[in-house]
Amino acid sequence: MQRMIRAVLLLSLFSIMLSLAPHTTVLAASQVIYTDALATGWDNYSWAAVNLQATAPVHTGSKSIAVTYSGWDGLYLHHPGISTAGFSALSFFIHGGSAGSQKLNVFAIRASDAANSHGPAIAVPAPPANTWAQVQIPLSSLGAANTTITGLTWQAATGSAQPALYIDDITLASNESPDGPVLANGTLFPRAARADGFTAVVVRAHVTDPQGAADIASVTVDATAFGRGTVALHDDGRSNDGAAGDGTYGAAITIAPGSASTETSLLVTARDTASHSASLQLGAFDILAPAGGGIPAKLPQRLGWGTNQWSETPGQDWQVNSQVSWDYVYQYITYEWYSDPGHWGGNFVGRFTQQAWNKGYIPVISAYLILGVPTTCGESPSCYAQKLQNAGSVSNYLAALQLAATEAKGSKPVIFHIDPDFYGYMQQYKYSTGAPAPDDPGSYPVALNAPGYANTLAGFGKRVVDLIHTTAPNALVALQASKWSTNRDPNIITAAEVPGAARSTAAFLKAMGGDKADLLFVEWSDRDAGSGLRPWWDDTNRNVPRPTRAVLWENALSAAAGKRLMLWQVPAGNINLNNTCDHYQDNRAAYLFNHPRDAYDSGVIAVMFGGGATCMTSPATDGGFIAAQGAIAYNAPGTPTGLEVLGNSGASVVLRWNENTEPDLFGYRLRYQQNGGAISTIDLSRANRTTLVLPSAGSWQISIAALDAMGRASAYSPPVSASTTQSAARVLVPIARNP
Repeated sequence: MQRMIRAVLLLSLFSIMLSLAPHTTVLAASQVIYTDALATGWDNYSWAAVNLQATAPVHTGSKSIAVTYSGWDGLYLHHPGISTAGFSALSFFIHGGSAGSQKLNVFAIRASDAANSHGPAIAVPAPPANTWAQVQIPLSSLGAANTTITGLTWQAATGSAQPALYIDDITLASNESPDGPVLANGTLFPRAARADGFTAVVVRAHVTDPQGAADIASVTVDATAFGRGTVALHDDGRSNDGAAGDGTYGAAITIAPGSASTETSLLVTARDTASHSASLQLGAFDILAPAGGGIPAKLPQRLGWGTNQWSETPGQDWQVNSQVSWDYVYQYITYEWYSDPGHWGGNFVGRFTQQAWNKGYIPVISAYLILGVPTTCGESPSCYAQKLQNAGSVSNYLAALQLAATEAKGSKPVIFHIDPDFYGYMQQYKYSTGAPAPDDPGSYPVALNAPGYANTLAGFGKRVVDLIHTTAPNALVALQASKWSTNRDPNIITAAEVPGAARSTAAFLKAMGGDKADLLFVEWSDRDAGSGLRPWWDDTNRNVPRPTRAVLWENALSAAAGKRLMLWQVPAGNINLNNTCDHYQDNRAAYLFNHPRDAYDSGVIAVMFGGGATCMTSPATDGGFIAAQGAIAYNAPGTPTGLEVLGNSGASVVLRWNENTEPDLFGYRLRYQQNGGAISTIDLSRANRTTLVLPSAGSWQISIAALDAMGRASAYSPPVSASTTQSAARVLVPIARNP
């Protein structure tokens, strides 16, 4: 963050409630922001000389934050969005170093604040020299009570340089009593869902109380972002909470139709009979817009999976030998394939395509051609721009692409994935000095010289798509959408900026032939995090980079482009590996297997695993993880158990069953039949309780099956009997509804 905030309001200490006291104990109930390190979800966006790991002096633990201020510098701690509900004060300890008496103000940046604005700036009492003192500032004074904040800033209150000072043990504190309830093990599943009023989001938290469970008066979740207000959680065994009386409280909540697409967070609050409370943030959640376009008719009409593990030698073909019913297999071709007189052993593209079809897979050809087109420069925006202005280079490139499409002609589908990174580099070229107009491929000159196409990057992109479609009518064409193409990585910028970055990329790709393309490709990373070459993602979705942020960008991209997406070259590592060559750890494959519907609902129709560099983990070297998880993904879920009738009245029957535990569970299907008559079914969401409204009076047999993210259904449970005394036509209520 740049020095965006310079003006500082100096407020009288008499107008606020501040305390500056000797070393004391932080309030018992608090939300940690910094203790030895920034808490998950918080990042350092400072524009001051800051050391987050100072070893002396420290208040508690082994580290503190050292800050040396120049004029108007700021220590800025950023969060994607954290609720202050349940908290009353910002608490921190400050040490003035050997000098003391530094002048600074603190303010909160609220999610509702416009750009370059913030809440009231509150003067911090002069830090004492050579000792620690606690500062507690009411959130109400900061304008930050019962709202969502995205940052806290301690800014110099003078334009002059100041001696180093130290800050430690930063918390959001409450007036909570140690006799109050304690929240732990909060979970949220899925982590992304459409605002359709149907898809259930399951919320859970474990609650204990020093006075026993009877002292717990309420457990609620703030679902305002879902359009549902405050929702009660229950420990009754009927609310997606597990067993009754086990201390785990749960609820299944749908998102109101029309809710804005955004990244948000949910706050669970527990209260006891004496009005003591505790709160727990559940991390980031994506409210999704409808995905763009539809799944091309030639492809499976569901989420599919695949890898890059193909071999012409039967005993070495991992994908076949895994005995998993994969949908896709992908392989690279480079320009060297084309320039090699033998074409990598003769008709490589044709051999790969035909063998994939014979094995039951849809082949994906990642045509990484433009890098190898003869030139004196390497992979960069300026190099690609140079190549495109050379008529011979353009002609060679198109000839290579046409040959590949010719070899892939057939009666079955094949996907051409066009030049990964190329489109991102060309959009990024706008940042170079003297580059063409921003995000306008029509302003990039290209020596195309093809009748009917402009001699521009836009014309070139359209020619590429048309060339493949014309040469191989069975082929689908996909362009690569690079999340870094705008120089605004969605895992770095704020969530509010993500849709704009996605729309910019979508517009650029549309102008380059994406309007005629069938799909877009996206990727999460091209390296395993355990290699040290790429950062770890926080799979709890509190810190960035994180999966929910990637899903948010993909959803915005799909909606803006009007295309479905294929998630490609996903790192294959898992946490059970030892971080050596071919065995590097990563957590993204596990996350996708555990949250497949998040990706699918965002617009992703396929997930494909494969390392993007030498020594990265492959599905063949991962210790069997991807094969095992793939088998689970392609197997139907288990039959639900415990179906019971909780009550019935008129035409309504209240049903409950034990929740299925499969990570790819999507929902349930009820089957009902009257007196041996016609069988009817209705699909439900993840909630394990529903009210079924039956069409006529009489005796009914009802059973239930589970549905997974790929649309597979389990066997039906043993039926239960229920009797109705009224027809649904008379009561005018929905056929089924989740609680």
